[in-house]
Amino acid sequence: MKHYELVIEERQPTCGGKSPTRSTIKSVTCDDPVAYVQSLEPDSALEVSTTDDGTLIVQADHNGMWIKYEFTED
Repeated sequence: MKHYELVIEERQPTCGGKSPTRSTIKSVTCDDPVAYVQSLEPDSALEVSTTDDGTLIVQADHNGMWIKYEFTED
């Protein structure tokens, strides 16, 4: 299994002066990051891309709100 730093960025509608983005950083161990996100977001459509530096980005459309998962291998 591989170890990843995972950044989760949730976008939400702006209201009451709150920031429209909430970020969380985790350390995770998994074999397949896409399957990991699918287990968290079973009913969401996923878009997968990779940046030039090798970061895997999985975006989930969760009832009209996007959640971005960025996996960087440790």
